[in-house]
Amino acid sequence: MNSIRFLFVFLAGLSFIHANSAQRGQEIYSQICVTCHGPNLDGGIGPSLVDAYWKYGDTPEAIMRAITKGINGTEMIAYEYVYSEEDRQAVTDFILDKQEGNRQTLRSFYARDYFKGKRFSPELFDSVESTSQEILPENFLYTKRAFDGIVRGQSKHFIKQAGKYRFNVNAIGRTSIWVNGEEIHYADVEKSKDTYLNKEFHLEPGIHQLDIMHEEPTGHSMRFNARIRKSTGEYWMLTGKSLEGNTPKIVRPETEAKVVRKWIDGLPPRTLLVLLPNQVMVAYDSASGQVLKAWKSALINQTPSLDSRSQNKSVAKGQEISGAQQTILKGKEFSLKSYEPAGDSLFISTLVDGENKRVKVSPEGTDSFSISVQ
Repeated sequence: MNSIRFLFVFLAGLSFIHANSAQRGQEIYSQICVTCHGPNLDGGIGPSLVDAYWKYGDTPEAIMRAITKGINGTEMIAYEYVYSEEDRQAVTDFILDKQEGNRQTLRSFYARDYFKGKRFSPELFDSVESTSQEILPENFLYTKRAFDGIVRGQSKHFIKQAGKYRFNVNAIGRTSIWVNGEEIHYADVEKSKDTYLNKEFHLEPGIHQLDIMHEEPTGHSMRFNARIRKSTGEYWMLTGKSLEGNTPKIVRPETEAKVVRKWIDGLPPRTLLVLLPNQVMVAYDSASGQVLKAWKSALINQTPSLDSRSQNKSVAKGQEISGAQQTILKGKEFSLKSYEPAGDSLFISTLVDGENKRVKVSPEGTDSFSISVQ
């Protein structure tokens, strides 16, 4: 009994120390780190510290190492000569305290033969060697193209608020998902649906162990997708595509007209950014038939970049053309059908109140454009 009481007091003491450490870390962050990483840790000049992509690692050790040693080739300096180890640990604790969702994802591949006819479980996978293992910076489980085998994803899932949760899984092949050592989801398309399992479960704030084991027929890419959803509707994707290789990109006009569809601050999501060879860019809203803006000497800074994980939207740059706003098509219901470049011009086909309309956008002179209905 005394030993149990001692353990409780010891663990409570650890929580108190962590809380004090995170508070000290917040003080340091607000003095130094906020300039690059933003007041909410969601990025700016520097990367976001609360999203699912961690190029240099999201483990406590990796975060502490980045703070201590800095990141070569970036503005992140080494703070080992600026702050004590205790203070650097405090900043690490503060960053970890702000995490939510999947982190520290380990992906392992296995050959199929050993698992034939056997029910997936962590113990089964632990009893055989994997063919490869990799810590994923994306924290989304994925496979290489035409992968032939079985994939296992082990991760830590950070929860901030207590609540009821459930997995939403696209039933492809067979899948088993365990949370904190308990099987929560099971499906095998070759078995009767009576054998399927998909429990609603409760999670307290904290860090939880997540284990996904999945097999499907070999295809062009992994087709199953999974998410963990809170009863209130919030969810986190657990599967996806590799984000590596996506780097910052400046999109400039070329010798032919082209369309870029990117999230630009202040523009509706279905806006077509028409880049013309004379370096004029026209923002055409396909959902309303309107030209919203236009720029000369234009380009697009295509952010966010995954190297910096900035939360900034893509940025349209150039000198805004005054008086460019105009209504091209009138109607109540708009449905974009297609757009097609034709030399230096672009044709946009739209269904307006059930009628086919075709809009032509062309360069005019060195710094303007013309737009008409064909």
